[in-house]
Amino acid sequence: MNGEGPVGQSIRIGFGFFRAATLVLAMFWASGNIHPVPPGSQAVVLRLGRVVRVQQAGLVLAWPRPIEQVITLPSGERQMTQKIAAHAGTMTAISDDPAAADVPPDAGLFLTGDGGVVLLDAALTWRISDAAAYYVGQDHVAAALRRLFLEAAVSVASRHELDDFLAVRPERANDPQAQAARGAVRGELVAEMNQGLAALAAMGGDLGIEVTRADITAMLPPAAKSAFDAVLESAQRADQGLASARTDAAHVLQQADRDRDRILTGAHAAAKERVEVARTTTASLSALEARMEPSTRPALLDQLYRDKIAAVLHQAGGVSTVDAKSVSRVILSGAPQ
Repeated sequence: MNGEGPVGQSIRIGFGFFRAATLVLAMFWASGNIHPVPPGSQAVVLRLGRVVRVQQAGLVLAWPRPIEQVITLPSGERQMTQKIAAHAGTMTAISDDPAAADVPPDAGLFLTGDGGVVLLDAALTWRISDAAAYYVGQDHVAAALRRLFLEAAVSVASRHELDDFLAVRPERANDPQAQAARGAVRGELVAEMNQGLAALAAMGGDLGIEVTRADITAMLPPAAKSAFDAVLESAQRADQGLASARTDAAHVLQQADRDRDRILTGAHAAAKERVEVARTTTASLSALEARMEPSTRPALLDQLYRDKIAAVLHQAGGVSTVDAKSVSRVILSGAPQ
């Protein structure tokens, strides 16, 4: 029998259970800040409130709280979207127009380089490029993106015409250069916003984000849209009238070509017929000319005269002749009825 009494044994056993429980709790506390980071996410480890490292997907081992804290954020490959409320009071100018009901409430008015006005409704797509900087400035990301978009939109709109945002002139609706310009506007907006983010980082206000895409819906103000619709309708009517006039002109030209061909064909046929008649009429003279010689000329002319006069006298009803030496006439009696 030892010197410990029942009370001493109870105390010793109680302290043993207490040490074991303390050891178990210490083990749970030491392993309580081990976190798995799922794919598509990244973790920021804070030590006493200060960012000490960033870890990608996997198992994060950190000191127990409150020494270190693990914050899970989207990975750099995940794309986030933010709708930009660009109106900031600019919609009051058109709020009384009945057509303003079709205008998105977040759209803003911007002045283009050719003196036009365009409504832009925008949604930005961005990603986290620096998780540590994003964690520090994440509360300011939405306001900064809106301010940077407004600044970039004002700058880009001032350098472009209204047709570079939307097709307002029918003749340029399918123009490849105009379509390319409308795509380039979105790229310029993204580039200018990223330049603004880089300027903020240079001044110590890095937000740790990068804009990757700008989805913009361009519209005309309601009053201007009505005017452009009227111009478009007039242009369509003019195009229809021009097409009808071209069709009528083509029909007239075809009829003129047919008439010309008919007249030319008739003229050629008549000319050919006249040539043949002339050739037939002068055939005897041509033949006589071919045989005529100075020695035989009187005889040939006398023969031609007798042949021709015989045809003439043959048509008469009667012929009376007199001596040519005394009377220089030939009296032809009337032809019988």
